Amino acid sequence: MAEIPVKDKIEYTVSLVSDFAKKHSLSTTHAFNYLDRFNAIDFVNQHYNITHTLPFEEIIDDLTLYCKKHGGNL
Repeated sequence: MAEIPVKDKIEYTVSLVSDFAKKHSLSTTHAFNYLDRFNAIDFVNQHYNITHTLPFEEIIDDLTLYCKKHGGNL
């Protein structure tokens, strides 16, 4: 399988963090720190091949649940 350009992963992750922040009324910095603290950024990076095929709303809901399962409380 071809290697995915880092730029694509970064752009996707930035967009996810931005939309996550909007959905939860957070600053983008707070949203990133929250997602990073509960390993959601690593999850997205590791499973990019799947996550980037999902609708943003669905993956944001899934990340919210993922963080809750790892101790988050949004």
